[in-house]
Amino acid sequence: MHQFILRNATINDSDFFYKVKKTVLKDYIEEIWGWEENFQIQFHKENFHVDETQIIIVDENNAGTVEVKEDSEKIFISSLYILPAYQNKGIGTAICNDYISKAEKEQKRIELEVLKLNVHAQRLYKNLGFALTEGDDTKYFMFKDFNK
Repeated sequence: MHQFILRNATINDSDFFYKVKKTVLKDYIEEIWGWEENFQIQFHKENFHVDETQIIIVDENNAGTVEVKEDSEKIFISSLYILPAYQNKGIGTAICNDYISKAEKEQKRIELEVLKLNVHAQRLYKNLGFALTEGDDTKYFMFKDFNK
C-alpha cells in the first residue's frame, strides 16, 4: 500500500476537487444523465464543502479527495475520489477502515452511497463489510451500524 496523508482542504483546492471528480466520475455521469460541463461546474460551486473535505496526498502529490459529514449519530462518506494513477493501491481501503474504526469506537452508523454503474467501488465497500440497502434509480446506499 502507498503511504498517504490527509490534509484539510482550503478554498484553493476547489479546482483540484472538481478535476478529480470529473476524472473519476465523468464516464458514469455521462452514461446516466449526460455530462453538461456548465451544469457540473455550477453544481460543484454550490456543493463544494471545504470544511468537510480533505485532500489525499501521496509522495507530496495531490492524489484524491475525501468528503465526510459527521453528526452525533453517524458518519457519512459523501465522496471518496482517487485519481486513477493512485487507485488499487490500498488507499481507499485504508481511508474507509479509518472511518470504520472511528464509527465503531464512537458507536455510530457509517454510511455512503455509490453509483450503480460503479461496480469497482461497490466491491470495495462490500469487502469492507458495508451492507447494501435500497437506493434510487442511479445509486445504492450502503452502511455499517455500530450504534448502541
